[in-house]
Amino acid sequence: MQDKTKENPTNFSPKGSLGLLFEKAKSHNRLNALLMKDLPKELAGLSLCLIEDKKACLAAKNSAVAFRAKKQKSKLLSIINKIDGLADIEILSISIDEKNTS
Repeated sequence: MQDKTKENPTNFSPKGSLGLLFEKAKSHNRLNALLMKDLPKELAGLSLCLIEDKKACLAAKNSAVAFRAKKQKSKLLSIINKIDGLADIEILSISIDEKNTS
């Protein structure tokens, strides 16, 4: 007999703070996918890490990508501002994803 308590997480919609957190995660993943699609090849390896107020934090897979991204912050900001839902971003922060550097 199939366990009906396990559902597809894309259809998960509980009420309360857990539901809000889940919706925020789905929105973040969608925005990250849109960003990755619009990034030029030399900036591939960046991902959206955090969105807070008018600030976006990006994580680079290595120091070379982080260096290139920091040199092209204005270009990155214009790419980000074209994405629906990120038009109000004014500040970018770029860091290296320590988990992926090994």
